[in-house]
Amino acid sequence: MQQSSDVVIAGGGVIGLSLAYELALRKVKVSVLERGQIGRESSWAGAGILAPQAEMERGGELAQLMLASRKLYPEFVRELSSRAGVPIDFKTCGLIQVALTEQEEQALQHRQAFQVELGLSFEHLSASEAFRLEDAFSPDIRCALYFPNEAYVDNRQFVEALRIACVNLGVQLVCGCQVHSVRSQSGSAAGFETNLGFWSAKRVIIAAGSWSGQVATPLRGTWPVKPARGQIVAVKCPAPVVKHIIYSGDCYLVPRSDGRILMGSTVEWVGYDTRVTLEGIQRITSAALAVAPVLKDATFLTAWSGLRPFSEDALPILGVTQEPGLYVATGHFRNGLLLSPITAKLMAELVVTGEAAELLQAFSPLRFSDAASP
Repeated sequence: MQQSSDVVIAGGGVIGLSLAYELALRKVKVSVLERGQIGRESSWAGAGILAPQAEMERGGELAQLMLASRKLYPEFVRELSSRAGVPIDFKTCGLIQVALTEQEEQALQHRQAFQVELGLSFEHLSASEAFRLEDAFSPDIRCALYFPNEAYVDNRQFVEALRIACVNLGVQLVCGCQVHSVRSQSGSAAGFETNLGFWSAKRVIIAAGSWSGQVATPLRGTWPVKPARGQIVAVKCPAPVVKHIIYSGDCYLVPRSDGRILMGSTVEWVGYDTRVTLEGIQRITSAALAVAPVLKDATFLTAWSGLRPFSEDALPILGVTQEPGLYVATGHFRNGLLLSPITAKLMAELVVTGEAAELLQAFSPLRFSDAASP
C-alpha cells in the first residue's frame, strides 16, 4: 500500500466515499481509511430516504443544503451507476406525511406554513384524498401532506457503486485501519497516525461519522458528535401495499422495488451499542400498524440497527479547521445519504481551490470554539 496521498480521508462511509469520488474526478490522489469494512456502518443501515421537505423543521441553511442535494441526486446517481457499471434503485416516488392525532395535525399545519414561505411543492390532503393515494392507510388518518418530489435510493447499492467507482478512479481504500490522531508538522496537518502506521498527506479529512470525535487533533477539543442508534425492520407482503414513502409522527415506511417494506426508526442515546432490541422492534411495528393496519399480514424478514452521527447543535460540521490542512465532514445525523452529493461537491471544491461556498458557511467547524482552538 502507498501510505502517502494528496488527501487522506478518515472514514469509509457514504460521506467519505462520496468525497473521495468527487476528489478523484478532479484528478486528486486520495486514500480512504476505514476502521471496519467500507460502507458497512450507518450508510449500510439506513433506509435510503431522500426527503428534505419531510425532514426540515424550518427554513434556513440546513433546509437549503438538503434541497440543493436532492436536486443533484438524479444526475449524481446516473453518472455514478455508469462509472461503476452497476444498477442503483433510485425513484422519485413521493412522500405522504400523515397525522393520526390532533397534535400531529397541528405539526403538519406548521410544516405546511413554512413550505409555503419557501415556495416548495406539496399538497394538503384530506383523509379521503389520502386514502385515494394509499388505500392501506388506517381510518384514523385525519389529514396528510403530499410531497411529490421526495425520493428514495437503495443505500446499499449506492454505497457499493461508490466503492466500485472509487476503485476505478484510483482511490486507495484501506479496511481495518483505525485512525488515532492527526499528526501536525510545522503548524499544519501532515497525515494520520493509525494502527497500520502513518499515512502522509498535506490535506486530511475527518469523515468518520459517529467516531469522528475519537480522532485526536492538534486542536484543543474534539468534534461534538455522538452516536444515535436507529433500528429498522424489514417485511414483505404477498402483494404491493405501499406505493409512496410514508411518514407519521412515530415511524416511516419505505417501499423497495423488490417488494420489501422498510419500517423505522428509533432514535436512541445508547452510545456505541448496535444491538437490535425487542423494545425497538415493538415500537416500530406498533407505529407502522397504526398507520397501515394491512401490514399485520406482512412476513417479517429481518431487523438491524445503525449509529447516526448527531452533532451538538444538530447541524453538519463541514469545512476547514484552524489547523491548516485539516478538514471535517461529519454530523449529518439522519441525512448523511441525502446530503452526500452536496457535501462531496462543496467540500471537494474547498479542498481543491481553498474557496468555501457560501452555503458551507453556517456549517463551519469554527463555530465550536473548544474544538476549533489550537
